Amino acid sequence: MRFFFSKALLLFVIAVVAMTVAGQAECKEARLLRYPHIMGDRAVFVYAGDIWTVSVDGGQARRVTSFPEGLEVFPKISPDGKWIAFSGEYSGSRQVYVVPYEGGVPKRLTYYPDVGNMPPRGGYDYMVLDWTPDSKHILVRGNRTPFGRRVGKYYLIDPMKPGIEKELQIPEGGPATFSPDGKKLAYNIKSREFRTWKRYNAGRAQDVFLYDLEKNEVERIAAYEGTDNFPMWIGDGVYFASDRDEIRKLNLYRYDIPTKGLKKVTDFKEYDVLFPSRGGSRVIFENGGYLYWLEDGQTAAVKIEVTLGSDKPFVRPVYKNVQRYINSFTVSPSGKRAAFEARGEVWTIPAEHGVTRNLSRTPVIREREVEWSPDGKWIAYLSEESGEYEIWIRPQDGSGEAKQLTKGTDSWINGIVWSPDSKRIAFSDRKNRLWYVDIDGGSRKKADESEINAIRSYNFSPDGNWLCYSKSDENWLTSIWVYSLEKKKAMRMTGDFTNESEPVFSKDSKYIYFVSSRDFIYPEKEFKDRVYIATLSPDIPNPIAPLNDEEEIKTEDEDKDEKDKDKDEKKDDMKILAEGFEGRALGLSHSSGNYYGLTAVEGGLLFIERDDAGTTTLKKFDLATREFKDIMSDLRSYQVAAGGKKFIYSIGGGNYGIADLMPGQQSSKGRLDFSQMEMRIDPPSEWKQIYHDAWRIMRDWFYDPNMHEVDWKKMHDRYAVMLPYVAHRGDLDYLLGELVGELNAGHCYVNTGDMPRADRVRTGLLGCRFEADGDHYRISKIFKGANWHENERSPLTEPGLNVEEGMYLLEIDGNAVTTAESPYVYLENKVNIPVILKINDKPTGKGAREITVRPISSELSLMYMDWVEENRKLVDKLSDGRIGYMHVPNTWYDGYRSFLSSWQPLINKEALVIDERYNGGGHSPYEMVQMMGEKVYSYWARRSGKMNSTPFSVNDGPKALLINGLSSSGGDAFPFYFRKAGLGPLIGEKTWGGLIGYGFSPAFIDGGRFAVPGFSFINDKGEWDVEALGVDPDIYVWDDPTLIQAGREPMIEKAVEYLLEELRKNPRKKVEQPPYIDRSN
Repeated sequence: MRFFFSKALLLFVIAVVAMTVAGQAECKEARLLRYPHIMGDRAVFVYAGDIWTVSVDGGQARRVTSFPEGLEVFPKISPDGKWIAFSGEYSGSRQVYVVPYEGGVPKRLTYYPDVGNMPPRGGYDYMVLDWTPDSKHILVRGNRTPFGRRVGKYYLIDPMKPGIEKELQIPEGGPATFSPDGKKLAYNIKSREFRTWKRYNAGRAQDVFLYDLEKNEVERIAAYEGTDNFPMWIGDGVYFASDRDEIRKLNLYRYDIPTKGLKKVTDFKEYDVLFPSRGGSRVIFENGGYLYWLEDGQTAAVKIEVTLGSDKPFVRPVYKNVQRYINSFTVSPSGKRAAFEARGEVWTIPAEHGVTRNLSRTPVIREREVEWSPDGKWIAYLSEESGEYEIWIRPQDGSGEAKQLTKGTDSWINGIVWSPDSKRIAFSDRKNRLWYVDIDGGSRKKADESEINAIRSYNFSPDGNWLCYSKSDENWLTSIWVYSLEKKKAMRMTGDFTNESEPVFSKDSKYIYFVSSRDFIYPEKEFKDRVYIATLSPDIPNPIAPLNDEEEIKTEDEDKDEKDKDKDEKKDDMKILAEGFEGRALGLSHSSGNYYGLTAVEGGLLFIERDDAGTTTLKKFDLATREFKDIMSDLRSYQVAAGGKKFIYSIGGGNYGIADLMPGQQSSKGRLDFSQMEMRIDPPSEWKQIYHDAWRIMRDWFYDPNMHEVDWKKMHDRYAVMLPYVAHRGDLDYLLGELVGELNAGHCYVNTGDMPRADRVRTGLLGCRFEADGDHYRISKIFKGANWHENERSPLTEPGLNVEEGMYLLEIDGNAVTTAESPYVYLENKVNIPVILKINDKPTGKGAREITVRPISSELSLMYMDWVEENRKLVDKLSDGRIGYMHVPNTWYDGYRSFLSSWQPLINKEALVIDERYNGGGHSPYEMVQMMGEKVYSYWARRSGKMNSTPFSVNDGPKALLINGLSSSGGDAFPFYFRKAGLGPLIGEKTWGGLIGYGFSPAFIDGGRFAVPGFSFINDKGEWDVEALGVDPDIYVWDDPTLIQAGREPMIEKAVEYLLEELRKNPRKKVEQPPYIDRSN
């Protein structure tokens, strides 16, 4: 199947390029119409980032908005038909706007800053959800909660008087609509409508709830383990999308409120019903990129056949400088030119004078991984011209035809390395195999294979007859191996008690240089690297023996014998003896540290050293003098020219240079000029290449070669039919998200590439909340923050300001602040810029005073700290100070910082509530769990002061862990390990269920990429676990929103109740120091 498709790709590419020209013009019926809404006979939708209207009978659509740099989304027509509310980013910050239905200048309604651009899976801030039935207010979801960027809550906006939005008391929520009388809300508490994970069943699955806004009562309807989202209240029923049928395809269902009956309304088999919405008595939705609508009570959906008179500005060819899209680089033997792969093309650039050449000129085919041959004749690279990535070479000056070297490749090729004689190329692949191929013809030959990991850092010997490389062992340490191309035999050079990497042969074929982790560092309790040299055979003298200058006098016969011996040695093959190799290894680098990038040069070795501060230095070790010399600092990577006189270096930011290979070079000099690296980009052709490349990357990098038994080729074709309709880079992200969603896997993410963006105007914040009081704003709450930490600074709490809750904000920089508009109007473009505030304890100018503050860019961290502190106080109150509380926000930097800063202060508490609700994940949290599970081994008495324990920081009292549906990734592992360690009960709701991980995966040509899951969780019994399942609580507690908004915390209350009972049954015994011993006898 794969081989057939590979050969067919060229025909596919030709076809889609033709479709670019013909298809865009001839596809009269529009497709990829997004985020629709309906009101009566009129529909509104988004196409290519702009808002359009059309009759439900179909026909020619009319554009309402046009802003090339931003996306307008979620249009909603007011019930009276006069207005369209939507979310736009005219200022680079996403905000809510209204525009007359017939068109006009959009009116901005909000100014509080959004959370910034999120990846496609995160959706958008300021999601416009509905209008109140009287058309007086707009319901939006703003991501303004203590739980990070991904959780939102509801706000009402008055379009006629856009001051500060009115916050609803519902703690958090997703899609929602009002009841016909406006007194209730049908809503999802959880939001995952943008997640690229179909057929999902775990802790973040969406249910539909009915919330009585007057009585503060909530009811769950039509409960189901999978997805029920986008509830739409029409009459006495609620429509929603659900995947509860046998094929798990999202379709519309109707819940009848009086009878509590449920009925399936639509029956689509191929594509999901997406982003449905309602207006009046009608529902409209997306399916397969088309729009459909239906009347309440009917099951026959009507397709709206839309035609567009769009000029499609984003599909027009453009010229771009592609320096920022460089993915690989190499240098010619003389150092006079450098070659790059950028935006999928092969380029060469002069070091000083000359022309920039695009050697490949294949805009619909991607090339990558360039390498210049040592003899200077060829540039090798990988190309997908045959349908799969294969190795090709072409003359470096672009004068001849390209030549394909490999055929039938069945896995992603990682990197290519030339032999010094330019006759062979070595490469590895995603199946952990090491290969080589002769450039004069012949099939590829396998040198070795690893069952553990990819084979990396492979290099040829100077004569081209040997390869040295590092290969993983069963114990996950890597060893040095060599392979004889003549004897077709691999030999292991180092054992399985040390960890080696980056082996390279010396230029005189006598030694192998390598990095090894052999230096034990205490008290860090880890091994660090050093650079080593080892002789290939025992008869080669110690290369770094102490120098001893002596006059040597030779007879004529001795001189002749030595010359004859030199000739004989040049005729002999390299002698490599594995036995005793480790014993012949000698340390080169003067200290242990972080070393990489080893390259052998005449008379020595180059390598990069990174110090503890992160500063990098390219160093040379001279074998003759035993000296280390600094070549250049502050570089990321480099490559030595085959001629040995020059090297090319990268310093990040798309900047490269060529310098002399001698000490004292500066990375600020010798920069290459990329001003001519411009190419014509045809977006539709590029998007189609990206789509297939993305499909192939997921195929070759996904942890399960069977792709979860999904017919991956069929999925490719299912969504490829929409490629001719892609009119914006965001449309491509949508298709890629739908594609990977079919794998039913967590962490299958799309990260966007070359997307048009508006320059972001950042709005400053003061770390407080306002409430309207007549014509003025009163400060209703001030977040405390932590002013010693810049990211947690709260401007109004800085020393000497003396601002208190209840005071009034009267002016900002001389501008009067009234409830006629948002106070944030005057804080635009003021982040970290001093502003003058006029404040008073009464709403008048008399007695007011001025203060100067520096606004911050976000209040999320302040809101989080405030929430944690309130929880801590609650636990303290409920337990009379006996139980401690901590929250772990994620399992990487912030999470570890929070855990470690909280742990020591809590070691003397009798019990602990550990809260990991909303944990955003990161890395495996087993170290936290280990620390929580530590027991006291002993105590130590001292002359003065209390005795202390070993380990020092231990709390061995009872514990409980709080979890919910947004405990994700590392937040899934946390409760699994907690339970495995027997530390206490899990209290709350099932976790997200995303224990499948991703690391590196190749980027697309425009800088986008897939996050490809490369490994998945298996429990200690050898069973697939947690991923797509979540971790169930031992004690189920629902965070009832009616209780939360009333100031209660049901999960915390249950945890404290449980722990107090545990303490009653098993009081924590405090160990006291015994009396001193009488040793007088």
